[in-house]
Amino acid sequence: MESKITSLVHWLNESDQFKLAPHLGVNESDESGRGIVLIDGALKKNEVIVSVPGTYQLNFHTVLHHISKFNRTLNIPRVTTSHEEIDEQEMSDPRYKAYNVLNQNFLLNLSSFQLLALYILAEWVLLPFWSHGRIKSFWEPFFAVWPTQEELKSFPAIWSCSKKSEYKHLLELLPSASEKHMIKLSKLMENDWAIISPILTEWDNLFRANAELPKNDELFEEFLHIYCIINSRCLYKEVPLKKHDLESQFTMVPFVDFLNHTQEVDVHCYPFKHSLQKDLYSLGPFTIKCGYHMYKLPGEEILLNYGAHSNDFLINEYGFVVKQNNWDSLDISKEVCAMIIDDAMIQFLKNNDYWEDYTINMTGISYRVVVAMSLAVTGDYKKTEKLLLGLISEDYFFPKIKDSLCVILLHLRKQFVQTIQFLERERDICSQNLLTIFQQYVEIIDRNLSRISK
Repeated sequence: MESKITSLVHWLNESDQFKLAPHLGVNESDESGRGIVLIDGALKKNEVIVSVPGTYQLNFHTVLHHISKFNRTLNIPRVTTSHEEIDEQEMSDPRYKAYNVLNQNFLLNLSSFQLLALYILAEWVLLPFWSHGRIKSFWEPFFAVWPTQEELKSFPAIWSCSKKSEYKHLLELLPSASEKHMIKLSKLMENDWAIISPILTEWDNLFRANAELPKNDELFEEFLHIYCIINSRCLYKEVPLKKHDLESQFTMVPFVDFLNHTQEVDVHCYPFKHSLQKDLYSLGPFTIKCGYHMYKLPGEEILLNYGAHSNDFLINEYGFVVKQNNWDSLDISKEVCAMIIDDAMIQFLKNNDYWEDYTINMTGISYRVVVAMSLAVTGDYKKTEKLLLGLISEDYFFPKIKDSLCVILLHLRKQFVQTIQFLERERDICSQNLLTIFQQYVEIIDRNLSRISK
C-alpha cells in the first residue's frame, strides 16, 4: 500500500495547486483502516492540512468533462472540453466507441451516484478489458488506494444485495433502525443499477467479440462495491448542474478520504469553503484545515467529524460503528405503536405529527414517546392536547406511563441480551459491529431503567 500512496501523492503533485502539510503520513491499522497521521512537527489552527484542485476530484462535472474528451456531441459550457483534432492513434482508444453511446440528455438526467458509478465501472473495471491492458485511466492512482470488496463487506446493503455475501444470516439480527436504513439503501442501489445497466449491455455488445468481458453478475458485484466506495467517501460540494437534487451535491477527493471519523464536533479539522467555479471545467479546490485541536504528538491521527451520526447510520453509510457512540438512540416505535390500536388515537397522533419515530437515548426518553404513551395509557385526548401545547408538564403523565415503559424496555433488554450472547460467539467484523450496537442499546435501556426507578 505504501507504494500506492506514494504514487497517489506523485499524481496529485502533477498539479501545482495541490497542497499537503509537511510531516503527514498514511497509517494502516486493523481497527480503523487507513488514516492520516502526524509524523513529526505540529499543525496549528486554520493551517491547511490538504487542498486538492477541482480537476483531481470525481464529481458530476469532472466526469462529464472527461467523457466529453471522447464524445464530441456533448456541449455544456464550462464543463465539457473544447475539441481539438484527434489523430488515428488516439482514435484507437476504446472510450471513443464506448462513450459515444451516451447522449447529453441521458447523462444530464442521471444522478451523481448513477453517473459516477457508470463512469467508474468503465474506467476502473472495463477499460482494462476493452484496451487489453494497454490504456490506463487518468484516475488510476485514485482507484488504486480504494478498499477492496473484502474490506467493504460490512455494509448491511451488501449483505442484502450481493449474491456472494456470506453475511445474509445477519440481516435477521439487524435492529429496526438499521434495517430501515439498509432497505432504503438497497432500493437505491437496485434502482440505480436498473438505470445504468442498459448502457452496460450496449458496451457488452460493442466489445464482447474482441474481449473477454465480465459477465453481468460479476459487473453487478463490482457496481455494489463501487456504490459503497462512493457512498462512504463522498464529501458535500455544491454541484450547479444538479442544484435541485440534494443527494447529488457531492465530490470525491483523493487523500482527503483517508481522514477518519471522530465524534467530537468543531474540534478537529474542517472543510474550508472556497467560492464556486474557481477552475475551468471543475468546481474548485477542496481544502481541509486544522481546527481548534493542535496536533503535535508523533503518530497522532488527523480526524474529521462526519456528522452527528448514530451507529445505525454509520454501519449503513460507512460500514463501521463507534464504541460509546454519543449519538446513539434506540428506536422503540414498533413497541409503542403496538400499544395504540384505536384508529382515533392513531389519527390524533398523525394530525399532530406525533405518529412513529419514538426513541430513547442516554439522556432520556424522547418527548414523542411521552406524548404517544400518555394518550395510549390514559385515553385522555384533552390532557394530551394540553401536554402538546405545553400547558401540562410531562411530570403529570410520567407516573402513569412508567410501568408500561418499563415493560417495553425489559422485554427489549431480554431480546438484546440473547442476541449479544449469539454475536459474542462470532469473531468476524460484521458480527462485531452488530454486537457493539446491541451492547450500546442495553446500556441505553439500563440508564433509563435506573432513571425511571428513582
